[in-house]
Amino acid sequence: MNNVDRFFQTSHYNIIRVLLSICGIWPFHTVVRRYVIYVAIALVLGSGYIFEIMGVAEIWHDTFELVDSVPLIFLGMVAMSKIICAIYTLPKIKMLLIKMQKYCLSPKSDEEYKIQQSHALYGRNLGIAYTSIVLGHVAIFLFTTALGKFTAKKSKDSVSSTVNNLYPGIPYRVNYMVDVDTYFVPIFIHTTTCHISYMLLVVIFDALYLTLIEHCCGLFAALRTFRFRLEHACEFENDDYTLAHMTTSKENKSYLNVAYCIRRHAEAIQFVTILESAYSMPLFIHLGSTILELSVIGYQVITNLGNLNLVLHHSSYLSGLLINAFFENWQGQKIIDSSEKVFDSAYNAEWYNMPIMARKLLIMIMMKSKKPIVVSVGHKFIVLSYVTFNAIVRMSMSYFMLLRSV
Repeated sequence: MNNVDRFFQTSHYNIIRVLLSICGIWPFHTVVRRYVIYVAIALVLGSGYIFEIMGVAEIWHDTFELVDSVPLIFLGMVAMSKIICAIYTLPKIKMLLIKMQKYCLSPKSDEEYKIQQSHALYGRNLGIAYTSIVLGHVAIFLFTTALGKFTAKKSKDSVSSTVNNLYPGIPYRVNYMVDVDTYFVPIFIHTTTCHISYMLLVVIFDALYLTLIEHCCGLFAALRTFRFRLEHACEFENDDYTLAHMTTSKENKSYLNVAYCIRRHAEAIQFVTILESAYSMPLFIHLGSTILELSVIGYQVITNLGNLNLVLHHSSYLSGLLINAFFENWQGQKIIDSSEKVFDSAYNAEWYNMPIMARKLLIMIMMKSKKPIVVSVGHKFIVLSYVTFNAIVRMSMSYFMLLRSV
């Protein structure tokens, strides 16, 4: 397994190795090292979530206060559900990473190698950009929270029903069973650390998701080059992936190329299946909670238009949620689009110039790729796509209008 770790350390995927190591779900580290990280995460996030639940329990009788506390309660729940699911599905994550390493080191044509490298580089850059954008929203959220400590009015008459005005300078409602003003600094440090940790776990899980999706898109993109391979079968005589013991006739080369594409296509489908089983439950929980969070935060933005600090505070969280929801559905749509193009490439190949055996294999890959591959969550309940993102936004708007009417 040291070879796998070394491969990721020296490749475009090193950023994933670093991020997964931070939260203890890099499967090639020792068990002791991972467990130490798990204990640290449990102490920090568990204590923070307990104090947050205690804070919500204080205002359980007030419906409006309770609704205001929903977004950040769900944030903690989503973050912890993702890390728990990642630990539970660690063998599947390990399997996916090993498959990535084997494919990258396997013999392939120069064109296929360039496609794989371009997708790996694109995935790395997109992961860095996504992480920077989300953490940038976190920075704005925490900055406006801290700013509320200095701009809050002392008059009790000006206190509204928002968490930040009741506890100015604190990201969310908490109950540490001590005076907030007296112990403001340690409370602020602890709540801020918890909030950053929540978002960091979400970002790391999504960055791994992005990398796996991009690798799979690279597999499908490499398959689409087989039309070129079939048309120029005689040019692949010296390629590493051609079996040396086969004859060098054009017919056998065409047959080998189609058979190679079928094997790669099967590997890509198996890769998506494992990925889907690892991400099904955490993404289902995340998307379900996103609907409620968007509606509540949209309501908070509208009801606090007179306070610029609160508008920036809630808007940063709202835009971060929208980016996150779009990102997860966008990756699912990429799998659909990439898998659909495999059928188009096979259909447009010069099958009439191929031997009979190669034509039969070509029919197999066309039948398998006719139906696009999808990433579904919640045991096939939701398919990640642009349509799903549109449905999430529309449902959030419906609940938002319901809150406005109340």
